[in-house]
Amino acid sequence: MTRESPASAASEPARGERPLSGPRSGGGEPGEATREDRGQASPDAPAGNTDHWTDLLRRVVGLTAEDLRGPELFGRIADLVARTTEADVCFVHVVDASAGDLVLAGATPPFEHLPGTIRLKLGEGIAGWVAEQGEPALVSDKWDDPRYVYIPALRGEDFTSMVSVPLLRERKRVIGVMNLHSRRAGHFGDEQVRHLQEVADLVAGIAQTAILYERLATKEVELSRFAARTIELQELDRRRLAGEIHDGISQPLVSAWYHLRAARASAPEGTVTDELVAIETLVSDALDEARRATIGLRPAVLDDLGLAAGLRSLAAGLSGIEVELDVDVDLEKRSPSLAPHVETAVYRVAQEALQNVQKHACSTLVRILLHRRAGGLELSVIDDGLGFDAPEDPKPTAYGLEGMRERATLLGARLEVRSLPGRGTTVRLLVPTSRLFETAEPPPQP
Repeated sequence: MTRESPASAASEPARGERPLSGPRSGGGEPGEATREDRGQASPDAPAGNTDHWTDLLRRVVGLTAEDLRGPELFGRIADLVARTTEADVCFVHVVDASAGDLVLAGATPPFEHLPGTIRLKLGEGIAGWVAEQGEPALVSDKWDDPRYVYIPALRGEDFTSMVSVPLLRERKRVIGVMNLHSRRAGHFGDEQVRHLQEVADLVAGIAQTAILYERLATKEVELSRFAARTIELQELDRRRLAGEIHDGISQPLVSAWYHLRAARASAPEGTVTDELVAIETLVSDALDEARRATIGLRPAVLDDLGLAAGLRSLAAGLSGIEVELDVDVDLEKRSPSLAPHVETAVYRVAQEALQNVQKHACSTLVRILLHRRAGGLELSVIDDGLGFDAPEDPKPTAYGLEGMRERATLLGARLEVRSLPGRGTTVRLLVPTSRLFETAEPPPQP
């Protein structure tokens, strides 16, 4: 965010000083007024037609039914208010409580590109005064108001009179400020201020909802990024452990195995030879276990070929069990590619489910399904094994269910485990579409 002030350049007017006429690259913050100024309003200010104001309230309420967010929503509201009041421009500011600022949230053309870029401290300028005091301000000529702060981007030199009303919620809590500006001095009157305050009170509720929505959307993005980072760190740790097993355990085992073979070849037949054969077999088994652990910790196929190939590799690793694998064609082709942390998390859930099948289920058949559904990506692992009483709140050691649920939670996914004794087990993971691909940039704050 950038803040402009009269002291920003020698060519800019000082506070309260009228700029030179003519177009500028920047502009001014239209002025605000005090209660004393209300008596200076022009007698030919637009009349307060009740039907027009009722229609305005109805139209503002109607905007809430449309799928509008942030600057677009506030810009539409500003346009409706400006048309009704015959104002030249309208700005809607909202309070950023964390920074103690007023932030431009919406504007009529030609300022519709500025939301999010203009900030005023509470108490700064007429809008800041209205936000701080919670009272409207009517100004016949803003250049006569000592509170006025010139902001080049808002082209204040183009406008003379203004009205500023607070967006009030319960217990007169200020949510924001709505400013209207006119080129004519004294364009706004007391009757308009009264009606505008009614509109502002309605807009305050809409603004509060919009702010909460934007915060929730931001939190969702932050949660998604946190999940991605958590899974990434877990995989980095697994990769490190895999490297340590390979270099610190597997290599010495390979060396020991070769030494044992050489010793057995040079030893005379007898008990010693038999013992060497037994030790050689144990070392060979330990080496196989180390290799399986290394592959399990970080399967290269997942990095190189993607989730579908990773599931196929898991299926090939099951011994003594028939496997049926059904994967959608677009997922086979990785078009479009899933976010890496999503592929990793789905793979780990499938891996845990298949380990349970291998160790506990006594299955003869397991089906692995990976499909795109209307709601997102669905993974199902279905076996015909012994089954069990699936607890709603599993203990940390219950068939790895807790680990699968934690991964699902990180993804914002839903995990279902259905099982009955003698009826097999179904593990189903549904990842919502919004979490499948690379995380987008967070939405702009109003």
